[in-house]
Amino acid sequence: QASLWPLDVVLAVSGLSLSLGLLAWVLHTRMPHVFKLSEVAKWLLATLVFFGLALSCVNARALWQAQHRLNPLLEGQEILLLGVIASLPQQTDMSVRFRFQVQSASKLNQASSVVVPEWIDLVWYDRESAEMMKGNLWADLKAGDTWQFSARLKAPHGTLNPGGFDEALWRWEQGVMATGAVTTSKRAAVPQKIKSSWLYPIAQARQYVRSEIERKLLQGDAQSRSLAGVISALVMGDQAAIQAADWDLFRATGVAHLMSISGLHITLFAWVMAAVIRALWRFSASCETQLCLRWPAPQVALLAGALLATLYALFSGWGLPSQRTVIMLWVIGLLQLSGTRWPTFWGLGLALWVVVTFDPWAMLQPGFWLSFVAVGVLFATDAGEGASAPPGVKARVAALAREQGVITLALTPLTLLLFGQVSLVGLLANALAIPWVTLLVTPLALLGMLWPEFWSLTALALSVLTTGLQWLAKLPF
Repeated sequence: QASLWPLDVVLAVSGLSLSLGLLAWVLHTRMPHVFKLSEVAKWLLATLVFFGLALSCVNARALWQAQHRLNPLLEGQEILLLGVIASLPQQTDMSVRFRFQVQSASKLNQASSVVVPEWIDLVWYDRESAEMMKGNLWADLKAGDTWQFSARLKAPHGTLNPGGFDEALWRWEQGVMATGAVTTSKRAAVPQKIKSSWLYPIAQARQYVRSEIERKLLQGDAQSRSLAGVISALVMGDQAAIQAADWDLFRATGVAHLMSISGLHITLFAWVMAAVIRALWRFSASCETQLCLRWPAPQVALLAGALLATLYALFSGWGLPSQRTVIMLWVIGLLQLSGTRWPTFWGLGLALWVVVTFDPWAMLQPGFWLSFVAVGVLFATDAGEGASAPPGVKARVAALAREQGVITLALTPLTLLLFGQVSLVGLLANALAIPWVTLLVTPLALLGMLWPEFWSLTALALSVLTTGLQWLAKLPF
């Protein structure tokens, strides 16, 4: 749309669509002998109703978001902000970036308050203070803590070059209506920590784990220090920690999708946790408890696996592949508990519907299309729904090779469309990297949260993988 609908148009279209849908449903169920439509007409009517509702919901959400934009008169002025750090701080040599939830704002040296967006992405450049403090103050920046900053704000701006990154659109998707830079001049208010709190406990846990990974690996050799960012991405979804050189290698070999929390990782985690819970629940029977009689072990394992996978997905940053996987796990789990069987694509369709309903702009992210298309292609090319695994190691390897080939072939046009490039060695690199990362690297990285020594083993396994990827990346063409 060239412009947003006014609120009265949103209410009119949504009311009309909802009324039409309810009327058609009542007539179809109560008077089927009178209300007769062909299958094509039913599909067209349903499409019209849901399309009207979808447009109304998106326009309403966009209107609400537009009401929280930064006042242009406040751009460039020094504003005193009081609020809570709401994300994992991302620190470089000369800056630190974080999302800030504003509680109050006022003009510098003035008592009158001003209205600013609730969510602001702040960056703190402080070269002189960084050299003087050696990062001590930045180390105190922790999720959930309340701080006071003096900052200059601006509305999100970005270039509109074809094929380039659209920062303004990305901020809009995130619900961030302003960005800002912390000012540290002599007349500006000194950044001050007000208090600590237990707000944003997941972000706090992620920050603690990241610091433990860095503390363990930054003391090692240069390669271990380089791979600390990759391990942070695998454990907690912190992709910003991966160095640029590593990203270039992963993209050149087509394995970048493995270096973050994927649906495969979450499914494996859910399966392992369900197996552990099932074994413990059955073991309780030998202790003369009535747990298995009150609640069967398979049902407990199913729910526990889905619940723990949900917590892991939240801990890993709640990306689109995580959302899709968690929703599908719950759909499959609840259907099994209820004794209901759905067609395979219905579970995928429900997951897509839920994701888009809660985040319409997810469709603007490449990960949305890659994630759902990949799973859909696997479902569509499956040899048979509910078929057992092929017997023998050779048959299983052949089945995995076939699936990888189908996925690569199906996603190549989409990858070219979204990124303008595709890796020629991606099929071979993924055939080696997928089992290595899924079955060895990721479990070792997760076990490191129980015993940090596993992170050293993870770095060793990753160094073996990167050596092979570097050889593939040097091949001609």
